Amino acid sequence: MEYRKRAVFSQVKSEQLVHSNVTILFHRFRLENLLRSSGLTKEKGYSPLEMLYQMLLLILERSNSVNAGLFMFNRENLKTPLNDMLNNVWYNWRRLHYRVAAKCIKLNMVNNKNEEPVLIIDDTSKKKCGKKVENIAWFIDHCQKVHYKGYQVVMSALSIGRLAIPLDFELKIGKLKVNRFVKIFYRKGTHTNQRERMGKKSKILIAMDLISRALHRKFKFKYVLWDSWYSCDKSVKYVCSKLIPKGINLVAMIKRDKQQYLYKEKLMTIKEIYQRAGKWIIDQQTGVKYKSARVMVLDKTSSKSVVNRTPFVEVTMCFYKYPKVKQFRVIISTDLDKSAPEILKLYLRRWFIEIIFQELKGLFGFDQSKSSKYAPQIADLTIRCIFYIMFCSLRENQPDKSTQQILLEFYIEIEEVALDVFLQLILASQIKEFLKVTQRKGYKTIEELLKNVDTLLIRFFENEWHESNIEEIDIRSFRNKRYHIAA
Repeated sequence: MEYRKRAVFSQVKSEQLVHSNVTILFHRFRLENLLRSSGLTKEKGYSPLEMLYQMLLLILERSNSVNAGLFMFNRENLKTPLNDMLNNVWYNWRRLHYRVAAKCIKLNMVNNKNEEPVLIIDDTSKKKCGKKVENIAWFIDHCQKVHYKGYQVVMSALSIGRLAIPLDFELKIGKLKVNRFVKIFYRKGTHTNQRERMGKKSKILIAMDLISRALHRKFKFKYVLWDSWYSCDKSVKYVCSKLIPKGINLVAMIKRDKQQYLYKEKLMTIKEIYQRAGKWIIDQQTGVKYKSARVMVLDKTSSKSVVNRTPFVEVTMCFYKYPKVKQFRVIISTDLDKSAPEILKLYLRRWFIEIIFQELKGLFGFDQSKSSKYAPQIADLTIRCIFYIMFCSLRENQPDKSTQQILLEFYIEIEEVALDVFLQLILASQIKEFLKVTQRKGYKTIEELLKNVDTLLIRFFENEWHESNIEEIDIRSFRNKRYHIAA
Protein backbone atom coordinates (compact mmCIF):
# COMPACT_ATOMS: atom_id res chain seq x y z
CA MET A 1 0.00 0.00 0.00
CA GLU A 2 1.49 3.34 -0.98
CA TYR A 3 0.62 6.96 -0.42
CA ARG A 4 0.64 9.08 -3.55
CA LYS A 5 3.42 11.63 -3.74
CA ARG A 6 2.76 15.32 -3.59
CA ALA A 7 4.06 15.56 -7.14
CA VAL A 8 1.10 13.43 -8.21
CA PHE A 9 -1.22 15.95 -6.54
CA SER A 10 0.53 18.72 -8.49
CA GLN A 11 -0.01 16.79 -11.71
CA VAL A 12 -3.69 16.33 -10.86
CA LYS A 13 -3.94 20.08 -10.24
CA SER A 14 -2.38 20.77 -13.62
CA GLU A 15 -4.71 18.35 -15.44
CA GLN A 16 -7.88 19.61 -13.71
CA LEU A 17 -7.50 23.29 -14.70
CA VAL A 18 -10.17 22.93 -17.36
CA HIS A 19 -12.67 22.04 -14.62
CA SER A 20 -11.75 24.96 -12.36
CA ASN A 21 -12.45 28.69 -12.18
CA VAL A 22 -9.74 29.28 -14.81
CA THR A 23 -12.12 28.05 -17.51
CA ILE A 24 -14.80 30.45 -16.28
CA LEU A 25 -12.32 33.34 -16.46
CA PHE A 26 -11.13 32.38 -19.97
CA HIS A 27 -14.71 31.94 -21.15
CA ARG A 28 -15.67 35.36 -19.76
CA PHE A 29 -13.07 36.95 -22.03
CA ARG A 30 -13.81 34.58 -24.93
CA LEU A 31 -10.07 33.89 -24.94
CA GLU A 32 -10.27 30.97 -27.34
CA ASN A 33 -12.03 33.15 -29.93
CA LEU A 34 -9.52 35.98 -29.37
CA LEU A 35 -6.61 33.58 -29.91
CA ARG A 36 -8.16 32.32 -33.13
CA SER A 37 -8.95 35.81 -34.47
CA SER A 38 -5.41 36.97 -33.59
CA GLY A 39 -3.89 34.13 -35.62
CA LEU A 40 -2.49 32.20 -32.62
CA THR A 41 -3.51 28.70 -33.68
CA LYS A 42 -1.98 25.26 -34.24
CA GLU A 43 -3.08 22.51 -36.60
CA LYS A 44 -2.15 19.66 -34.24
CA GLY A 45 -0.65 19.03 -30.84
CA TYR A 46 -1.28 21.12 -27.73
CA SER A 47 -3.19 24.32 -28.52
CA PRO A 48 -2.06 27.80 -27.36
CA LEU A 49 -5.11 27.86 -25.05
CA GLU A 50 -3.83 24.75 -23.23
CA MET A 51 -0.42 26.39 -22.91
CA LEU A 52 -2.03 29.50 -21.39
CA TYR A 53 -3.74 27.27 -18.79
CA GLN A 54 -0.33 25.99 -17.78
CA MET A 55 1.30 29.43 -17.83
CA LEU A 56 -1.34 30.79 -15.46
CA LEU A 57 -0.76 27.92 -13.03
CA LEU A 58 3.00 28.59 -13.09
CA ILE A 59 2.32 32.23 -12.24
CA LEU A 60 0.01 31.31 -9.36
CA GLU A 61 2.54 28.78 -8.03
CA ARG A 62 5.34 31.42 -8.23
CA SER A 63 7.91 28.91 -9.41
CA ASN A 64 11.47 30.14 -9.90
CA SER A 65 11.31 29.50 -13.62
CA VAL A 66 9.03 27.98 -16.23
CA ASN A 67 11.12 24.79 -16.49
CA ALA A 68 11.17 24.34 -12.70
CA GLY A 69 7.38 24.73 -12.60
CA LEU A 70 6.84 22.13 -15.32
CA PHE A 71 9.10 19.70 -13.44
CA MET A 72 7.16 20.29 -10.23
CA PHE A 73 3.86 19.45 -11.96
CA ASN A 74 5.29 16.37 -13.73
CA ARG A 75 4.49 18.07 -17.04
CA GLU A 76 7.90 17.91 -18.73
CA ASN A 77 6.05 16.79 -21.86
CA LEU A 78 4.74 20.37 -22.20
CA LYS A 79 8.21 21.91 -22.31
CA THR A 80 8.65 21.54 -26.08
CA PRO A 81 5.16 22.74 -27.15
CA LEU A 82 5.37 25.65 -24.67
CA ASN A 83 8.75 26.73 -26.04
CA ASP A 84 7.46 26.32 -29.60
CA MET A 85 4.58 28.69 -28.82
CA LEU A 86 6.80 31.31 -27.17
CA ASN A 87 9.44 31.10 -29.91
CA ASN A 88 6.99 31.38 -32.80
CA VAL A 89 8.11 34.56 -34.58
CA TRP A 90 4.90 34.77 -36.65
CA TYR A 91 2.48 35.03 -33.73
CA ASN A 92 1.14 38.57 -33.40
CA TRP A 93 1.09 38.91 -29.60
CA ARG A 94 0.38 42.65 -29.72
CA ARG A 95 -2.91 42.06 -31.54
CA LEU A 96 -4.01 39.61 -28.85
CA HIS A 97 -2.94 42.06 -26.12
CA TYR A 98 -5.07 44.86 -27.57
CA ARG A 99 -8.11 42.63 -28.03
CA VAL A 100 -8.01 41.38 -24.44
CA ALA A 101 -7.67 45.00 -23.24
CA ALA A 102 -10.65 46.07 -25.36
CA LYS A 103 -12.70 43.18 -23.96
CA CYS A 104 -11.80 44.19 -20.40
CA ILE A 105 -12.88 47.80 -20.99
CA LYS A 106 -16.15 46.63 -22.53
CA LEU A 107 -16.88 44.37 -19.54
CA ASN A 108 -16.14 47.08 -16.95
CA MET A 109 -17.27 50.26 -18.69
CA VAL A 110 -20.44 50.48 -16.56
CA ASN A 111 -18.39 50.91 -13.35
CA ASN A 112 -16.21 53.67 -14.85
CA LYS A 113 -18.57 55.46 -17.24
CA ASN A 114 -18.27 58.95 -15.72
CA GLU A 115 -14.47 59.02 -15.33
CA GLU A 116 -12.09 60.77 -17.73
CA PRO A 117 -9.85 58.15 -19.40
CA VAL A 118 -6.12 58.91 -19.50
CA LEU A 119 -3.19 57.24 -21.26
CA ILE A 120 -0.02 56.93 -19.19
CA ILE A 121 3.48 56.42 -20.61
CA ASP A 122 6.39 55.21 -18.51
CA ASP A 123 9.22 52.68 -18.48
CA THR A 124 10.76 50.15 -16.11
CA SER A 125 13.86 47.97 -16.07
CA LYS A 126 14.04 44.33 -17.16
CA LYS A 127 17.39 42.98 -16.06
CA LYS A 128 19.03 40.11 -17.93
CA CYS A 129 22.49 38.63 -17.65
CA GLY A 130 24.46 35.98 -19.52
CA LYS A 131 26.67 35.74 -22.58
CA LYS A 132 23.98 34.21 -24.79
CA VAL A 133 21.19 36.77 -24.23
CA GLU A 134 20.07 38.46 -27.44
CA ASN A 135 20.31 42.24 -27.88
CA ILE A 136 21.12 43.07 -24.25
CA ALA A 137 22.67 46.47 -23.53
CA TRP A 138 23.61 48.72 -20.65
CA PHE A 139 20.95 50.99 -19.15
CA ILE A 140 20.74 53.36 -16.19
CA ASP A 141 18.10 52.80 -13.51
CA HIS A 142 17.42 56.40 -12.44
CA CYS A 143 15.41 55.34 -9.37
CA GLN A 144 18.16 53.16 -7.89
CA LYS A 145 20.95 55.16 -9.62
CA VAL A 146 22.74 52.05 -10.89
CA HIS A 147 23.69 50.59 -14.27
CA TYR A 148 22.20 47.26 -15.32
CA LYS A 149 22.28 44.86 -18.28
CA GLY A 150 19.08 43.99 -20.06
CA TYR A 151 16.20 45.92 -21.62
CA GLN A 152 13.82 48.76 -20.86
CA VAL A 153 10.10 48.05 -20.97
CA VAL A 154 8.39 51.19 -22.31
CA MET A 155 4.71 50.71 -21.54
CA SER A 156 1.42 52.52 -22.09
CA ALA A 157 -1.40 52.04 -19.58
CA LEU A 158 -5.02 53.09 -19.85
CA SER A 159 -6.69 54.41 -16.70
CA ILE A 160 -10.49 54.77 -16.48
CA GLY A 161 -11.55 55.45 -12.92
CA ARG A 162 -10.40 52.56 -10.72
CA LEU A 163 -9.49 50.42 -13.73
CA ALA A 164 -5.86 50.70 -14.87
CA ILE A 165 -4.55 48.13 -17.36
CA PRO A 166 -1.35 47.72 -19.41
CA LEU A 167 -2.34 48.55 -22.96
CA ASP A 168 0.88 48.04 -24.94
CA PHE A 169 4.63 47.83 -24.43
CA GLU A 170 7.91 47.81 -26.29
CA LEU A 171 11.01 45.91 -25.19
CA LYS A 172 13.58 48.62 -25.87
CA ILE A 173 17.03 47.62 -27.11
CA GLY A 174 19.79 49.97 -25.95
CA LYS A 175 22.63 51.42 -28.01
CA LEU A 176 25.40 50.65 -25.50
CA LYS A 177 25.67 46.94 -26.29
CA VAL A 178 27.19 44.43 -23.92
CA ASN A 179 30.41 42.83 -25.20
CA ARG A 180 29.90 39.43 -26.85
CA PHE A 181 26.13 39.72 -26.89
CA VAL A 182 24.30 37.32 -29.20
CA LYS A 183 22.54 38.69 -32.28
CA ILE A 184 20.07 36.53 -34.20
CA PHE A 185 18.56 37.84 -37.42
CA TYR A 186 14.82 37.28 -37.53
CA ARG A 187 13.19 36.85 -40.89
CA LYS A 188 11.86 40.07 -42.41
CA GLY A 189 8.10 40.37 -42.17
CA THR A 190 7.77 38.34 -38.98
CA HIS A 191 6.18 39.85 -35.88
CA THR A 192 9.44 39.50 -33.90
CA ASN A 193 11.38 41.31 -36.62
CA GLN A 194 8.92 44.22 -36.45
CA ARG A 195 9.15 44.36 -32.65
CA GLU A 196 12.94 44.27 -32.83
CA ARG A 197 13.06 47.21 -35.25
CA MET A 198 10.64 49.19 -33.09
CA GLY A 199 12.63 48.34 -29.97
CA LYS A 200 15.73 50.03 -31.40
CA LYS A 201 14.02 53.43 -31.57
CA SER A 202 14.46 56.15 -28.94
CA LYS A 203 12.09 56.28 -25.98
CA ILE A 204 10.39 59.39 -27.37
CA LEU A 205 9.64 57.74 -30.71
CA ILE A 206 8.45 54.57 -28.95
CA ALA A 207 6.09 56.68 -26.82
CA MET A 208 4.67 58.32 -29.96
CA ASP A 209 4.15 54.88 -31.53
CA LEU A 210 2.32 53.67 -28.42
CA ILE A 211 -0.04 56.64 -28.58
CA SER A 212 -0.59 56.27 -32.35
CA ARG A 213 -1.43 52.57 -32.05
CA ALA A 214 -3.88 53.23 -29.22
CA LEU A 215 -5.66 55.83 -31.36
CA HIS A 216 -5.61 53.56 -34.41
CA ARG A 217 -7.34 50.81 -32.42
CA LYS A 218 -10.11 53.20 -31.29
CA PHE A 219 -9.16 53.44 -27.60
CA LYS A 220 -10.59 56.65 -26.17
CA PHE A 221 -8.68 58.91 -23.78
CA LYS A 222 -8.68 62.66 -23.08
CA TYR A 223 -5.22 63.15 -21.58
CA VAL A 224 -1.71 61.79 -22.01
CA LEU A 225 0.43 61.66 -18.86
CA TRP A 226 4.19 61.18 -18.63
CA ASP A 227 7.09 62.27 -16.46
CA SER A 228 9.95 64.66 -17.20
CA TRP A 229 12.01 62.06 -19.13
CA TYR A 230 9.53 62.23 -22.03
CA SER A 231 9.07 66.01 -22.03
CA CYS A 232 11.01 67.52 -24.93
CA ASP A 233 10.36 69.64 -28.03
CA LYS A 234 9.73 66.62 -30.25
CA SER A 235 7.12 65.09 -27.94
CA VAL A 236 5.34 68.40 -27.26
CA LYS A 237 5.22 69.12 -31.00
CA TYR A 238 3.69 65.70 -31.57
CA VAL A 239 0.99 66.47 -29.01
CA CYS A 240 0.24 69.85 -30.63
CA SER A 241 0.07 68.54 -34.19
CA LYS A 242 -1.58 65.13 -33.69
CA LEU A 243 -3.44 65.05 -30.37
CA ILE A 244 -4.78 68.54 -29.55
CA PRO A 245 -6.81 68.72 -32.81
CA LYS A 246 -8.49 65.48 -31.64
CA GLY A 247 -9.31 66.92 -28.22
CA ILE A 248 -6.49 65.11 -26.38
CA ASN A 249 -4.28 67.19 -24.06
CA LEU A 250 -0.95 66.66 -22.37
CA VAL A 251 -0.26 66.81 -18.63
CA ALA A 252 3.43 66.27 -17.94
CA MET A 253 6.16 67.08 -15.48
CA ILE A 254 9.14 69.04 -16.80
CA LYS A 255 12.69 69.47 -15.56
CA ARG A 256 13.83 72.60 -13.78
CA ASP A 257 16.43 73.39 -16.44
CA LYS A 258 17.54 76.62 -18.11
CA GLN A 259 15.20 76.37 -21.08
CA GLN A 260 13.48 79.69 -21.76
CA TYR A 261 9.76 80.35 -22.23
CA LEU A 262 7.79 83.41 -23.27
CA TYR A 263 6.04 84.86 -20.20
CA LYS A 264 4.36 88.29 -20.34
CA GLU A 265 6.19 88.96 -23.62
CA LYS A 266 9.58 88.36 -21.97
CA LEU A 267 11.96 85.43 -22.26
CA MET A 268 12.38 83.74 -18.88
CA THR A 269 13.65 80.49 -17.42
CA ILE A 270 11.50 78.29 -15.19
CA LYS A 271 13.13 79.71 -12.08
CA GLU A 272 12.40 83.29 -13.18
CA ILE A 273 8.77 82.44 -13.99
CA TYR A 274 8.48 80.74 -10.59
CA GLN A 275 9.68 83.90 -8.84
CA ARG A 276 7.21 86.14 -10.75
CA ALA A 277 4.16 83.86 -10.76
CA GLY A 278 2.62 85.41 -7.63
CA LYS A 279 1.93 84.18 -4.13
CA TRP A 280 1.42 80.61 -3.02
CA ILE A 281 -2.10 79.29 -2.53
CA ILE A 282 -2.38 76.60 0.17
CA ASP A 283 -4.75 73.64 -0.12
CA GLN A 284 -6.28 73.31 3.35
CA GLN A 285 -6.88 69.54 3.08
CA THR A 286 -3.46 68.43 1.83
CA GLY A 287 -1.20 71.34 2.76
CA VAL A 288 0.16 71.51 -0.81
CA LYS A 289 1.17 74.97 -2.02
CA TYR A 290 0.54 75.86 -5.65
CA LYS A 291 0.58 78.70 -8.15
CA SER A 292 0.42 78.87 -11.94
CA ALA A 293 1.28 80.98 -14.98
CA ARG A 294 0.38 81.01 -18.70
CA VAL A 295 3.51 80.67 -20.84
CA MET A 296 4.38 80.06 -24.49
CA VAL A 297 6.66 77.17 -25.44
CA LEU A 298 9.33 78.13 -28.00
CA ASP A 299 10.36 76.04 -30.97
CA LYS A 300 14.08 75.24 -30.65
CA THR A 301 14.36 74.09 -34.26
CA SER A 302 13.09 77.41 -35.68
CA SER A 303 16.30 79.31 -34.86
CA LYS A 304 19.59 78.92 -33.00
CA SER A 305 19.06 82.29 -31.39
CA VAL A 306 16.60 82.21 -28.47
CA VAL A 307 15.30 85.68 -29.38
CA ASN A 308 14.30 84.59 -32.88
CA ARG A 309 12.54 81.38 -31.87
CA THR A 310 8.85 81.17 -32.65
CA PRO A 311 6.28 80.20 -30.00
CA PHE A 312 4.08 77.28 -31.05
CA VAL A 313 1.82 76.40 -28.09
CA GLU A 314 0.48 78.04 -24.94
CA VAL A 315 0.49 75.97 -21.76
CA THR A 316 -0.43 76.36 -18.12
CA MET A 317 2.74 76.02 -16.06
CA CYS A 318 1.95 74.99 -12.47
CA PHE A 319 4.32 75.04 -9.51
CA TYR A 320 3.76 72.78 -6.51
CA LYS A 321 5.45 72.56 -3.15
CA TYR A 322 4.71 69.63 -0.86
CA PRO A 323 4.88 69.87 2.93
CA LYS A 324 8.42 69.30 4.33
CA VAL A 325 9.91 69.32 0.80
CA LYS A 326 12.26 72.15 -0.12
CA GLN A 327 12.25 71.89 -3.93
CA PHE A 328 9.21 72.71 -6.04
CA ARG A 329 7.79 70.59 -8.86
CA VAL A 330 6.73 71.89 -12.27
CA ILE A 331 3.85 70.44 -14.31
CA ILE A 332 2.60 71.78 -17.64
CA SER A 333 -0.82 71.25 -19.20
CA THR A 334 -2.04 72.06 -22.67
CA ASP A 335 -5.61 72.18 -21.32
CA LEU A 336 -5.93 75.87 -20.41
CA ASP A 337 -9.32 75.41 -18.75
CA LYS A 338 -8.01 73.28 -15.90
CA SER A 339 -6.96 74.88 -12.61
CA ALA A 340 -3.74 73.99 -10.78
CA PRO A 341 -5.45 71.61 -8.27
CA GLU A 342 -7.27 69.83 -11.11
CA ILE A 343 -4.01 69.46 -13.08
CA LEU A 344 -2.27 67.97 -10.04
CA LYS A 345 -5.16 65.56 -9.49
CA LEU A 346 -4.88 64.44 -13.11
CA TYR A 347 -1.13 64.02 -12.99
CA LEU A 348 -1.25 61.95 -9.81
CA ARG A 349 -3.12 59.29 -11.79
CA ARG A 350 0.23 58.58 -13.42
CA TRP A 351 0.98 56.56 -10.28
CA PHE A 352 -1.31 53.80 -11.59
CA ILE A 353 1.39 52.64 -13.99
CA GLU A 354 3.87 52.34 -11.12
CA ILE A 355 1.37 50.05 -9.38
CA ILE A 356 1.12 47.99 -12.58
CA PHE A 357 4.92 47.60 -12.67
CA GLN A 358 5.00 46.66 -8.99
CA GLU A 359 2.27 44.02 -9.30
CA LEU A 360 3.67 42.56 -12.54
CA LYS A 361 7.02 42.08 -10.81
CA GLY A 362 5.69 40.94 -7.44
CA LEU A 363 2.61 38.87 -8.34
CA PHE A 364 2.71 37.93 -12.04
CA GLY A 365 6.25 36.59 -12.50
CA PHE A 366 7.77 39.48 -14.46
CA ASP A 367 11.22 37.81 -14.20
CA GLN A 368 10.02 34.18 -14.24
CA SER A 369 11.12 33.64 -17.84
CA LYS A 370 14.81 32.68 -18.07
CA SER A 371 14.91 32.62 -21.86
CA SER A 372 17.88 34.26 -23.54
CA LYS A 373 16.05 34.93 -26.82
CA TYR A 374 14.24 38.14 -27.75
CA ALA A 375 11.09 36.53 -29.25
CA PRO A 376 9.99 34.43 -26.23
CA GLN A 377 10.57 37.36 -23.87
CA ILE A 378 8.05 39.45 -25.83
CA ALA A 379 5.56 36.56 -25.82
CA ASP A 380 6.09 35.84 -22.12
CA LEU A 381 5.61 39.45 -21.01
CA THR A 382 2.51 39.79 -23.21
CA ILE A 383 0.96 36.72 -21.61
CA ARG A 384 1.60 38.12 -18.12
CA CYS A 385 0.06 41.46 -19.10
CA ILE A 386 -3.00 39.61 -20.45
CA PHE A 387 -3.44 37.72 -17.18
CA TYR A 388 -2.99 40.97 -15.26
CA ILE A 389 -5.79 42.55 -17.32
CA MET A 390 -8.07 39.58 -16.58
CA PHE A 391 -7.53 39.81 -12.83
CA CYS A 392 -8.05 43.59 -12.96
CA SER A 393 -11.46 42.81 -14.42
CA LEU A 394 -12.17 40.46 -11.50
CA ARG A 395 -11.03 43.13 -9.03
CA GLU A 396 -13.51 45.62 -10.49
CA ASN A 397 -16.35 43.41 -9.24
CA GLN A 398 -14.75 43.26 -5.77
CA PRO A 399 -13.35 46.78 -5.21
CA ASP A 400 -12.71 46.19 -1.49
CA LYS A 401 -10.07 43.53 -2.27
CA SER A 402 -6.52 43.94 -3.53
CA THR A 403 -5.04 42.11 -6.51
CA GLN A 404 -3.09 39.87 -4.14
CA GLN A 405 -6.27 38.84 -2.31
CA ILE A 406 -8.02 38.09 -5.62
CA LEU A 407 -5.10 35.92 -6.72
CA LEU A 408 -4.99 34.07 -3.39
CA GLU A 409 -8.72 33.28 -3.41
CA PHE A 410 -8.51 32.24 -7.06
CA TYR A 411 -5.63 29.90 -6.28
CA ILE A 412 -7.34 28.40 -3.21
CA GLU A 413 -10.35 27.54 -5.35
CA ILE A 414 -8.10 25.73 -7.84
CA GLU A 415 -6.51 23.82 -4.93
CA GLU A 416 -9.91 22.73 -3.61
CA VAL A 417 -11.01 21.37 -6.99
CA ALA A 418 -7.71 19.52 -7.43
CA LEU A 419 -7.86 18.17 -3.87
CA ASP A 420 -11.35 16.74 -4.42
CA VAL A 421 -10.18 14.88 -7.53
CA PHE A 422 -6.99 13.76 -5.78
CA LEU A 423 -8.94 12.33 -2.83
CA GLN A 424 -11.25 10.50 -5.21
CA LEU A 425 -8.22 8.86 -6.83
CA ILE A 426 -6.86 7.84 -3.44
CA LEU A 427 -10.25 6.47 -2.37
CA ALA A 428 -10.56 4.46 -5.58
CA SER A 429 -7.10 2.93 -5.10
CA GLN A 430 -7.81 2.05 -1.44
CA ILE A 431 -11.13 0.42 -2.35
CA LYS A 432 -9.31 -1.78 -4.87
CA GLU A 433 -6.75 -2.82 -2.23
CA PHE A 434 -9.52 -3.55 0.28
CA LEU A 435 -11.36 -5.75 -2.21
CA LYS A 436 -8.15 -7.64 -2.96
CA VAL A 437 -7.68 -8.31 0.77
CA THR A 438 -11.24 -9.61 1.16
CA GLN A 439 -10.76 -11.80 -1.90
CA ARG A 440 -7.64 -13.35 -0.35
CA LYS A 441 -9.59 -14.04 2.82
CA GLY A 442 -12.13 -16.10 0.90
CA TYR A 443 -15.09 -13.73 0.55
CA LYS A 444 -16.80 -14.45 -2.77
CA THR A 445 -20.12 -12.59 -2.57
CA ILE A 446 -21.15 -9.09 -1.59
CA GLU A 447 -23.59 -10.46 1.00
CA GLU A 448 -20.78 -12.21 2.88
CA LEU A 449 -18.68 -9.07 2.74
CA LEU A 450 -21.43 -6.79 4.05
CA LYS A 451 -22.01 -9.02 7.11
CA ASN A 452 -18.41 -8.56 8.36
CA VAL A 453 -17.49 -5.25 6.67
CA ASP A 454 -16.85 -3.37 9.95
CA THR A 455 -14.44 -5.99 11.29
CA LEU A 456 -12.68 -6.27 7.95
CA LEU A 457 -12.21 -2.51 7.70
CA ILE A 458 -10.64 -2.35 11.17
CA ARG A 459 -8.24 -5.18 10.31
CA PHE A 460 -7.48 -3.58 6.97
CA PHE A 461 -6.50 -0.24 8.51
CA GLU A 462 -4.55 -1.90 11.36
CA ASN A 463 -2.61 -4.46 9.35
CA GLU A 464 -2.61 -3.60 5.64
CA TRP A 465 -2.58 0.21 5.74
CA HIS A 466 0.38 0.56 8.09
CA GLU A 467 3.00 3.27 8.37
CA SER A 468 5.71 0.85 7.29
CA ASN A 469 3.98 0.50 3.94
CA ILE A 470 3.74 4.23 3.30
CA GLU A 471 6.18 5.61 0.77
CA GLU A 472 7.72 8.78 2.14
CA ILE A 473 8.85 11.68 0.00
CA ASP A 474 12.54 12.38 0.04
CA ILE A 475 12.30 16.13 0.56
CA ARG A 476 16.06 16.53 0.58
CA SER A 477 16.39 15.25 -2.97
CA PHE A 478 13.90 17.90 -4.13
CA ARG A 479 15.73 20.64 -2.25
CA ASN A 480 19.07 19.60 -3.71
CA LYS A 481 17.58 20.07 -7.18
CA ARG A 482 16.26 23.48 -6.06
CA TYR A 483 12.69 22.68 -7.05
CA HIS A 484 9.61 23.65 -5.04
CA ILE A 485 7.15 21.05 -3.75
CA ALA A 486 3.45 21.80 -4.10
CA ALA A 487 1.80 22.66 -0.77
